[in-house]
Amino acid sequence: MKITVNRKLESGTYFVSFKVGDFTPDELQKMQSFGVPNVKMKAGLPYQRTLHASPLTAISEGIRAGFKSEEEAKAYENEVLNQIREAMKSLRESQDDFTSSQEVNL
Repeated sequence: MKITVNRKLESGTYFVSFKVGDFTPDELQKMQSFGVPNVKMKAGLPYQRTLHASPLTAISEGIRAGFKSEEEAKAYENEVLNQIREAMKSLRESQDDFTSSQEVNL
């Protein structure tokens, strides 16, 4: 899996967005079994931001969050990256011991 962090200073507002992709076949298989992890994301301008849970596979550069300061933007960046790290660690450690096929004689 790859994550690209995009930062842009525009009209005095510090914007941060992410692009997530290049999942390994094993990661995709585990997401199919256990579901796609959600990440709490912010979008919009500093005083008009919304907070929502976004599926990891749907995170794109189109979800931009604006901040009044570089410090706030960097804190948000670290928060999102930590959420993604934890979600992927948990997903990678998950084991599907349920899926099987069994022939039963009656």
